Amino acid sequence: MSSTGNFEHLPLANGDVAPVRIRVDGRAKRISIKVDRIGGVVTLTAPTRAALPAARRFLSTRTRWIAEKRAAMEPMQPFLPGANVPVLGRERRIVHAPKARDPVRLTPSELHVGGAESATPDAVAKFLKAEAKRRLSAAADEHAARIGETVAAVTVRDTKTRWGSCGATGRLSFSWRLVMAPELVLNYVAAHEVAHLRHMHHGPEFWSLVAELDPDWEEAEVWLKLEGPGLRRYG
Repeated sequence: MSSTGNFEHLPLANGDVAPVRIRVDGRAKRISIKVDRIGGVVTLTAPTRAALPAARRFLSTRTRWIAEKRAAMEPMQPFLPGANVPVLGRERRIVHAPKARDPVRLTPSELHVGGAESATPDAVAKFLKAEAKRRLSAAADEHAARIGETVAAVTVRDTKTRWGSCGATGRLSFSWRLVMAPELVLNYVAAHEVAHLRHMHHGPEFWSLVAELDPDWEEAEVWLKLEGPGLRRYG
């Protein structure tokens, strides 16, 4: 394997080259390999630094499997005219409308984007982030009011591993990609983080409060586990 920046590069059985991130995790029970289903980055995890040579040898025996996993990846979908993007769980076609009065207008089946066609990807991303913050702020405030808590602030970011987080000061942070999920999913994540305003753990009291705030939380949790990673391929 060659190395560039934080990644090493592994030649695969099909002639492709995969970026590999090397991790040492003392909590790991064994050597493991994971292929990101969106970006195709390979993560090689070893329980100790002493196990790294064995981990690399194991990785070299799995090049065919890695190539097959990468071949089955979902393609990235830029925010370009003619492409589809989910908004609140419904597919909308991006339509460039240069004479439109609004920068972006949401309809039941389309996103109408004004301005220069070359600016369409940035305009769609900006609209989705603003819509995510607006809807998540409203949902969080509503849940917090029900239990007598106060949300200090809401921010949205493009997080890779967490859909939401709650700080000790009452600041909530969410992935803006939740605006692409069905409303019941966005509502659940808002309820989940609001519940942390009272319980900064995942014990029985916490889950009881989540269920009080959102009786449909289990359905939303299943959706996130199955469909959530696919939201990362947009944009």
